[in-house]
Amino acid sequence: MANHVRIGADDTLTIGWDTPLPDGERVVLRHAASGAVRSGSGGGGGRRWRLPVADLDVGDWEACLEAGGIARPVLTDDPGFSLDGLLAYADRPRDRAARVTRAPDVRVALAVRPVRPHAEVVAVHPGGGEIRVAGRLAYTGPRAGAARLVAVARGSGWRVAWSARVEGTAFEVCAAVDVLAAEPPALWDLWLDVADVHARLATRLDDAPGKRGKVSYPRQLHGDRSIRPYYTVRDELAFACGPSAGEAR
Repeated sequence: MANHVRIGADDTLTIGWDTPLPDGERVVLRHAASGAVRSGSGGGGGRRWRLPVADLDVGDWEACLEAGGIARPVLTDDPGFSLDGLLAYADRPRDRAARVTRAPDVRVALAVRPVRPHAEVVAVHPGGGEIRVAGRLAYTGPRAGAARLVAVARGSGWRVAWSARVEGTAFEVCAAVDVLAAEPPALWDLWLDVADVHARLATRLDDAPGKRGKVSYPRQLHGDRSIRPYYTVRDELAFACGPSAGEAR
């Protein structure tokens, strides 16, 4: 049973055990669709194996221990990630991302998926006539220059914007609710614009997919309008603005 299965920001998969692997046994990754095989290199007295994963084909890769033509799955009690590690991994420019997965029977696999930049939301604080949002740019690397949060009304395409602050990959913005209340009722999709990046606000670098219906934020009233942040079915952050007697759905 492996006690450590993680992918670092340098795109190296490290698998570790409490005791050395038996002589002649090696770690391999096998692509589920093509059958292609990648092997790693051992170290740490046989307790650590490392495999580069930056150029793996998109798809699912099973992690196996192989010896004498016989393969058995790598098993682990490690969840395969930390939240800080996921953010650090996303701090670099990427067009594909590799992530450790652990099946219910504790088998280890890698999921390699194409990715595009988004603005990873880590905190949302509604109150006091504003909605404060903080997070990090994902898969872009650091960006400098003037930044703004752009809200686009679903259906009409009408836009409003607020200035945002970006330092490296970290961003923060305060959206005044009176700006939304001055517009017709709408659901507003949110984008962070900085330099050449147009990034959708979303929360995906965690262990809690499917936030719609599970994560809720308090509404704020401004005149006859009700404004609140919410998550869409794709875990994207949006604002709902509607009549205070009945929130927009």
